[in-house]
Amino acid sequence: MSKSRIAKARRVLNQMRSAQSIISPFSKFFKQQTTGGILLLTLSAIAIAAANLPALHWLHDFWDRDLTLTFNFVTTYLPLHTVREWVNSGLMAIFFFFIGLEIKREMLVEHSSSRNYLLPIFAAIGGVVVPAAIYLSINGGAESLSASGWGITTTTGIALTICMLSLLKSRVSLAIRIFLTSVAIMDTLATDVIMSVLYPSHAIYYGFLVAAAVVVGLLMLLNRFRVNYAFPYLALGILLWFLVLRSGVHATVAGVALALTIPSSIRINQIRFYARSKFMLEKFKEAYNSATPLLRNEHEQQQIANLQREIDKATPLILRAENALYSWVHFCIMPIFALANIGFVVNQEAIGMLTSATAVGIFLGLAVGKPVGVMLMSFVAVKFKLATLPEKTRWVEILGAGVLAGMGFSMSIFAGTVGFGSGDVADLQNLGKLVTMIATLFTAVCGYIILLAAGKKNASHAV
Repeated sequence: MSKSRIAKARRVLNQMRSAQSIISPFSKFFKQQTTGGILLLTLSAIAIAAANLPALHWLHDFWDRDLTLTFNFVTTYLPLHTVREWVNSGLMAIFFFFIGLEIKREMLVEHSSSRNYLLPIFAAIGGVVVPAAIYLSINGGAESLSASGWGITTTTGIALTICMLSLLKSRVSLAIRIFLTSVAIMDTLATDVIMSVLYPSHAIYYGFLVAAAVVVGLLMLLNRFRVNYAFPYLALGILLWFLVLRSGVHATVAGVALALTIPSSIRINQIRFYARSKFMLEKFKEAYNSATPLLRNEHEQQQIANLQREIDKATPLILRAENALYSWVHFCIMPIFALANIGFVVNQEAIGMLTSATAVGIFLGLAVGKPVGVMLMSFVAVKFKLATLPEKTRWVEILGAGVLAGMGFSMSIFAGTVGFGSGDVADLQNLGKLVTMIATLFTAVCGYIILLAAGKKNASHAV
């Protein structure tokens, strides 16, 4: 294409973005990630209050109400019986589908070379292995009764991490923001997959796993042939969720597997796209009437709808899915999860257990293991030239990011519900939540101070 035609195409795209903002005037507000983090914190406080105040016990008990479906076939094959189980196996599968989309996009878009995206991968590995090793060493190894709680120490609360980064604002470079967000997403994803396999919800049924593998194969074929329509992925995704859930592996793995098969590229005829868009914009211009509001001008509305369909055809499914789920995940799924799971009881028994091996292992895993693991593996990767440190980034900033990665918060609590979900360790769930909140508060304050000090030093050097 000539330079003039490219310039015209860019003007068309800018006009289409303006049209899209007309369709969704509140989209900017809902895309403010800090708003989701604040909402999550607010509902977490409500959940904790509900667990401790008699007047709110009805909210705390609501999540244990029976929600077994009464259809014979479904009742037999769908092992979900309470509201909390539907939240943790249903809504959280959607959450991890969204996280899978984010990590796939991070790898394809945010990091321009393999050495750029390898740094957060190595850091995430350290952020999983070192905290788990600390926890298991304190709790007597993998054979101990409380060993299944190691996942609490290895994951990061993504929403709270973003919220903390927003508080630091310009004190934190874009490179550190991308690095920490990538580490948070990767270690959360890795912990979910590992724990879902190691601590299944019930006995493993390999026939359902084989069937699930077949469905994944069909999804990969759809990706291979660049099918860019949502429906076939949605239909097969629901089937995959059912098969994984019934197999005994935690259903959130289905969300991760589905995300990895969503196509990220699309064939587009640029000249055709430009011509059709220009034609629609001309029609929109003809239909425009300053005296008639948009809501009463059907011709304007029709051209905007046509433009939207044209944009959708030219947009990879991975971006459309991520945009469609963003508000649902941050303003619906995570707040519901917080209400259902984060509430813990603060009593004399819980306080007395704060010196137990389980509590100490969780705290040290998050407060010490996370920054040590992130820092150590990042240093090894850079030292052996497997990855590169972002330009103008100092090691003290990597340390600060590692400390903030210790904010386990909601994701650590989710790992605790999986690891301490049943049997003799079920009573450790409350302790795990309490210690997670203590460690989260501690690492949030320490990480904030380190990055704030590093930011002030960078500013003084710039002067």
